[in-house]
Amino acid sequence: MEENEGLDRGPYTRFEAQRIQDELASCVDLYGSQVEPKLIAAVDTAYGQDGDVLYACATVTTFPEIEEVERSCYHGRPSFPYVPGLLFFREGPIVVGALEKLTHRPDIVIVHGHGIAHPQRCGMACHVGITLDIPTIGCARRILAGRHGYLATAKGSSQPKDYQGRAVGVAFRSKDNGKPIYISPGYRGDIQTARDIVVRNLRGFRLPEPLRLAHLFVNKYKRKSEKKHSAQRELVSKTV
Repeated sequence: MEENEGLDRGPYTRFEAQRIQDELASCVDLYGSQVEPKLIAAVDTAYGQDGDVLYACATVTTFPEIEEVERSCYHGRPSFPYVPGLLFFREGPIVVGALEKLTHRPDIVIVHGHGIAHPQRCGMACHVGITLDIPTIGCARRILAGRHGYLATAKGSSQPKDYQGRAVGVAFRSKDNGKPIYISPGYRGDIQTARDIVVRNLRGFRLPEPLRLAHLFVNKYKRKSEKKHSAQRELVSKTV
């Protein structure tokens, strides 16, 4: 049995998903608390080898020390097709499932995806924040919506990113000559706070450390799960 079997989180048609997303976009709150966070969570996903199983891992780390406190993993079969701009409806139930398994309540969640830097200004980070009523930040490796000016190749270079005349985030060079990351607020936080939190969590890699750990852990979880399932299938085939 997949972990998400029986969860009432969809599926939706594309038109239903677009309607829900439009409604949620009006609920995005970008006025967060200025209190320094003590626990930061991050969540990332990975598809299985056959592409029909999605794995998610959430990590919780202390801030500013960035010491791991907890991790949780979750997997299941997405029930919504891949549609650009509607990724939450495909991956969101698995992402939320991993976060809901945490026993520690983080102050902020960094989501591997976009916040308001999205065609409908309601990306994965916004959906997760609204669903769990928790501040979120989107940190992505590719642009989905918007543009920015010339970004110097030196580490620490940044440029504001706008979409349709509105500021939606920041492009930031986290390594010398490396590809930039794209930071945007998701829920209950502004652009400057999102940038500050992500930058203060960098530890020499492209991604902020909590998200980098989630990325490593989810791929380890995927490999372990697939190896286990492969061994089970082999055992069944031998007994038939």
